[in-house]
Amino acid sequence: MSKPRDNKHVCCRIGGMLVGIDLGRVQEINRIVEPTFVPLMEPWLRGVINLRGSLVTVLDLGLIVRGESTATSVRTRTVVVEIGDEVCGLVVDEVGDVVNFESAALEPLPNHLPPEQRKWFRGLVQMATELLLVVDVDAIGQVGSELGKATTA
Repeated sequence: MSKPRDNKHVCCRIGGMLVGIDLGRVQEINRIVEPTFVPLMEPWLRGVINLRGSLVTVLDLGLIVRGESTATSVRTRTVVVEIGDEVCGLVVDEVGDVVNFESAALEPLPNHLPPEQRKWFRGLVQMATELLLVVDVDAIGQVGSELGKATTA
C-alpha cells in the first residue's frame, strides 16, 4: 500500500489570514528590502530587487489576495519563490513555522467565497486552532496577465 503524500508548507500571515506556501517552491525567506520602484506598474507590483546579481520582481501578496497592501514592519518578509522559470518575491506580514499535512487533509474552499478570492488558493487545511489557506503559487504567477487584462478592458 502506498504512503499518502505529505505536503510541507511555510505558514505566513497576511493580515488576519494564515496562508501556506509550498516549501518546494520556496527558495529563501528574507527580511523586507525596499524594492526599486518601477513606474507605470500595477499597485500589487512593489518593484524589483537585486538578489545576488539577479533581478527579482516583488509582488504584494496582501494586495493580490485580500485587496489590502501589506504594511512594512520588522516582521515583514519577502518569500522568494519559483514560478515557472522565473523567481519572484512575495511580501507577507510575517513568516511562521513549516507545517506538514497529508494530501487528504486538503479540503476544497467553501462555495460561498467569491471567485476573485477562490482563484488564489488550492484549498484549506484545518489546523489545531485555525484554518490554513493553501496558496496556489501558479495562480499568483498569472496575476500580471489576469490584472493586465482587467485594466485594459
